[in-house]
Amino acid sequence: TLSDDFKSPDTPDPHWQIVDSKGNSYLLQRLMIKGDKLNKSIMVPNYVYDVAKVQIWCAFAEVNLGETSFDPPIKP
Repeated sequence: TLSDDFKSPDTPDPHWQIVDSKGNSYLLQRLMIKGDKLNKSIMVPNYVYDVAKVQIWCAFAEVNLGETSFDPPIKP
């Protein structure tokens, strides 16, 4: 979940992305949703074993816009 003071990046297609401890990345929901609203939280899919990083990823430019990491990785 993002904090209330989070500002959405000014990019064309920001998404949530999760990286597991094996380096597999999972592109999830868009950050911006209909009506310029912010998708502030996500549910981790069942097929993701653990979460080493959560990233805000621009799917258009294929660039990491920011991330947080967990050491050790957390189990959903």
